[in-house]
Amino acid sequence: MKRFIVLQRKYNFALRRILIVTMLLVSLALAGCGGKLGNIEPSVVDTAIADAEAAITAAQDVDAASLAPDAFQAATSNLEAAKTALTEKKGNDALRLAYQANADARLAHRHAINVNKNSKLNATILQKEAGVAELRQKLSTLEAELTRVKSEMQTVRGAEDQLNQKIRDLQKNNRELSVTREKYGKQVAELFETLEDMQTRGKRAETEIRNYGKEISALRRKIDIADKMVKEEGYQKRSAIAEAESLRKQIREQAEIYTQKLADAGQQGVAAKHAEFLKQQAQASRAYVDSKPPLSPAKTGRTSLSTAQIDAGKVALSNWEAAWQRKDLNVHLAHYEPNIVVDKVVIHESKEDRSKIDRQQLESDLRQMSEHAWRTVKTDTEVESESIISVQQMSRLVVPAADENATALYNIWIREVWMHQVGNDWKIHHEIWKIFENVPDF
Repeated sequence: MKRFIVLQRKYNFALRRILIVTMLLVSLALAGCGGKLGNIEPSVVDTAIADAEAAITAAQDVDAASLAPDAFQAATSNLEAAKTALTEKKGNDALRLAYQANADARLAHRHAINVNKNSKLNATILQKEAGVAELRQKLSTLEAELTRVKSEMQTVRGAEDQLNQKIRDLQKNNRELSVTREKYGKQVAELFETLEDMQTRGKRAETEIRNYGKEISALRRKIDIADKMVKEEGYQKRSAIAEAESLRKQIREQAEIYTQKLADAGQQGVAAKHAEFLKQQAQASRAYVDSKPPLSPAKTGRTSLSTAQIDAGKVALSNWEAAWQRKDLNVHLAHYEPNIVVDKVVIHESKEDRSKIDRQQLESDLRQMSEHAWRTVKTDTEVESESIISVQQMSRLVVPAADENATALYNIWIREVWMHQVGNDWKIHHEIWKIFENVPDF
């Protein structure tokens, strides 16, 4: 743009010099006509002044007064001076000034046109620059969007890595459970072998008892013979009485010895097998529990909740428990998040069955549970991280005790709920059920 202005100025300067030289040459030529120097025809001067006025009018039409003020002012000044020289009969001066006014007017006219063109060019340039700025803004926006998308992609990749890790962990747990299941199979096989051994020992004991019965029968036959002999007279009678008494004593002693031996052997064998069986069952139970994933996250005892938040959470838990006590399940269920997943554990005869239930199954199970009369044994409350935790233990009688020596059996239901703040409300986001079936009341 600056280079264009410099070239325009050089062009205007050269044009002015050409017009001045042309005017001087014409003046000299006219002055030489007729052979008299300085004697100029008035019509020539009038024509020059008219041409200058026309040139000034043309300059005014393109707004040269404001766009080329210097050249336009010089043209009008020279025109006035030419008219004055003409009035004073100064032909040469009048002609020179008229030509000068014409040249200045043409220069102003051309300069005004150029300035107008430059203005339009500047406007176009500004418009282009505005378009460039808009494109740069769009480019900046697209770059920001690209950065955001890259960040989201990194987040998604991180989530994908976490899911893959969870899948690997689950596969590992599945393999460990398979190993545990195989181990249990071996233990069951060993228990069957133990049972077969005990059955063999039982059959052997039955055989020994039958043999013992045969021996008793033989001794009884001898006693019968001795009793017959007792009825006879003399020495033979006394000898038979003594033999009968000896046989009776022998049968009693043998019965006591054999009974004690059989009882001792049976008690020792059964006690040993029972102790070994209980030991194996305890080891298997511990291994099974260790193989299961934890139902709830580890508790640290630390929290970020304020005292007011803790109080509000405990009030919400109290309302949740009160709704259960009065069997208002709609209010009770309103304290749960829509996507709640509950860990349900049922323990029956030392066997544990774990499952996960969603909101719909939770409602169904709660309605079934509410049909029974549950007695609240105790309720504990604690705080962990951003959650308020309530552990509620309930029981109900299942099998009453038949007499004072029998034990009543109960179903024990332990509910552990985790509640956190959602907006201005408190909602349960996790719950754990432990249901012990047909156990003594603990």
